[in-house]
Amino acid sequence: MFTLSVHNKVKSYILSNSIGDNAARKIGVEVECFVFDKNYYRIPVNKGSIYSASDLLEELNSIEKISNASFSLEPGGQIEWASPACETIQELDKSFLIYKKTLDKILDREGYKSLFIGVDPLNEPRDVELIKLVKYQLMDKNMEERGSLGKWMMRNTCSIQINYDIKNGKDLEESVYILDCLHPVFSYLFSHSPFQKGEVIGNLNLRNHIWENTDDSRCKSLINHGIIDKRSVLDAYIDFVLHVPGIFKLDSKNNIQKTEFSLGEDLRIKYSKGLLSQEDIKAALHQIFTNVRLKNLIEVRDIDCLPFDSIMAPVAFVTGLIDAPMIREKLLSIFNSWTLEDKFLWNDLAKSLSGDVDGPGGKSFLDWVKIISEISIGGLKARKHGEEKYFSNFFENILLRGPLSFQKQNNFKKSGKLLKKYIFS
Repeated sequence: MFTLSVHNKVKSYILSNSIGDNAARKIGVEVECFVFDKNYYRIPVNKGSIYSASDLLEELNSIEKISNASFSLEPGGQIEWASPACETIQELDKSFLIYKKTLDKILDREGYKSLFIGVDPLNEPRDVELIKLVKYQLMDKNMEERGSLGKWMMRNTCSIQINYDIKNGKDLEESVYILDCLHPVFSYLFSHSPFQKGEVIGNLNLRNHIWENTDDSRCKSLINHGIIDKRSVLDAYIDFVLHVPGIFKLDSKNNIQKTEFSLGEDLRIKYSKGLLSQEDIKAALHQIFTNVRLKNLIEVRDIDCLPFDSIMAPVAFVTGLIDAPMIREKLLSIFNSWTLEDKFLWNDLAKSLSGDVDGPGGKSFLDWVKIISEISIGGLKARKHGEEKYFSNFFENILLRGPLSFQKQNNFKKSGKLLKKYIFS
């Protein structure tokens, strides 16, 4: 009885902000970046004798109304900008540019530089200080026990995350199903992790590789966790969440504590005592790191941080695919025609940046990237906000020269520069 009741409580929370069929879906974006000092070292995370990432966060939060955004720190001191919820990409772009201008002004004063890239090109995790927050200390311990690259994920990666309102249960299930199927396309188009430990990485899709080897119990695509039927995505997702080992739990005062139980067991214990709160459910959902994640909105997480002038390209691409009924039907028709074996083989294509490999339906992977990109552009045109410009030029560049990870490696080889100099030139 407790299990079913907790399941229903989680479902109610996920659907609690549903906006209905007729409301305009809003978009939110989160962008992480690294900060380096003048000697090409990552700046310290915690407060000390020199200006730190914690000082930067404090200063950003002290400046009133930086485009109504919010700010936070990732475990290795990566700074994260979270946009206000907006109806158009133009609004998001304006908000981001205001933030970038403010960030540049602060970093110039300190002699620091931001780096918008998917994986730290120079440092190993042991070179990067960990933030002094209980949540991340517990996560760091968890990563020592699960997978092989969790510390890389925490300290040495940056992403772009895109959030969408949920309209209703059917909208959620179809959207999440489509977005999970699109993982290889996101990973290819928006790969921007060309270097690791001072070396080029070839055609390895590096940030994706790191996440794939972080923690099998809570990462990867939904298909890897048996969530494969678009008609039961939400219930299957909740069942998956409840069986994931917990990293932390909340006490009666919402302080973070270590746990030895699964997320579901901790929630059931609270429920049996009449103490289960929305904060408990929220904390559990935040311990899931799948490529598409559910909170009380839909979150797309499998996109590398891109150069700051390309940040809105993936936002436009995904937005063009998420909303219009005609676009949705096209995508469902494509993915429903594939066998389960097709889908698993397709998902594996995200591991490398080779576009000329075979995909489903007798088409190459790159053929499918082109098809889905054209569908997205059609969806953007249907929105009638002029948003296709944010993706079209980016897409043409990728078609001509390959993913940014390839382009940056090739340009570096031609430059004759030391990597440190090349990256910040």
